[in-house]
Amino acid sequence: MPTDYGIKEVDVKHTLDEAMNLLSKIFSNTERHLEVIVDNDWLCHLVENSLILTLFRKLKLRSIDIKIVVKIDKNNANYSKRLTKFSEIRHSDDVEGCSFRNEQSYCFCHFSENGLSELDRQIEPLEKLTQVFYVDNRNFVNQQDSLFKHLWHDSIPAREKITEIEKSVMEIILNHQPKSKIKVNSNEMLFRIVESCVDQILILIPSTDLFWDFYNSNLLISIARMLVKDVTVKILIHLEDGHKAVKDEIRYKLKELSQDLDINTNFFSKKIPQLHLSIIVDNVVLVEIDYKNEGLILSKKELDPIVSFSISDTRVSSSTSVFDILWIQSDFERQNKIKQTYFDIFKGFNMKSENYSRDWNFEKKRNK
Repeated sequence: MPTDYGIKEVDVKHTLDEAMNLLSKIFSNTERHLEVIVDNDWLCHLVENSLILTLFRKLKLRSIDIKIVVKIDKNNANYSKRLTKFSEIRHSDDVEGCSFRNEQSYCFCHFSENGLSELDRQIEPLEKLTQVFYVDNRNFVNQQDSLFKHLWHDSIPAREKITEIEKSVMEIILNHQPKSKIKVNSNEMLFRIVESCVDQILILIPSTDLFWDFYNSNLLISIARMLVKDVTVKILIHLEDGHKAVKDEIRYKLKELSQDLDINTNFFSKKIPQLHLSIIVDNVVLVEIDYKNEGLILSKKELDPIVSFSISDTRVSSSTSVFDILWIQSDFERQNKIKQTYFDIFKGFNMKSENYSRDWNFEKKRNK
């Protein structure tokens, strides 16, 4: 038997940019489903590549099912969250490289490390060579489907893994034991918690006076910056009746602060017994800020409001539920006000419901 019997090793090398273009082109014809496996090294490149995101977006608009298994850690959690907009994502520790599979084709890519000199290892990511293995044999593709199903079954939901990561990060921050004698105050912890957010920040403000204290703080600037990382920010503010001018001013100030990025803001009229401002970060940690002295703003100075933290699942879940209920009520209030505005407009024209009929000549001729 000859020593070279069988299929020779596939050794097709592309730059990272070329590999991404190839993936986008091959899987643009997906008709039923797309399955993706991606490790930590590849995840950021996928998310930052406009062609790949465009591919996912187009497939979603065509109602094509996209499933992605990714190895999630604290460094790539935000990238994973961005993919949840287009697909269903699960976490597994046992993934390597990057593979795409649809009903017709299978493609596997990984970075080529063989034969690279130390100088080659310092090249830019887009110039880094990747090995690409592509197969369109239907039997092989179907076999990969069985392997993916087993991996999918053994993995866990991405949201569960991200929450686990976030909770461990929050515990480290809240249980901070400095080696030096420098004391880390509660506001510094708060800034660290906000800056570690990967998903969403919910802010409940029980009065407009508290909002202006909050608006003048450095914390709101940090939160506005988080929007660049695709963090969702929702601010819910209690507003007394007849304070429309204040509402317009608040919306203008927030829009000015976030520039072209949106901070979702709602107003509610129902009074609540809460007197402090509360912030929920990633549904993991609850922060309560109590402004004891009027006019005192949140800053990194010595005289600060009292800030408390909790990572109790019960307290965080309860506060999130209250926020969600008030948010829904505020949506209803806004819709009712819009309906009332249109009702008043049409009422001014003294309009009434009328039915009209017309006899068409051709129908008369046909009936004769």
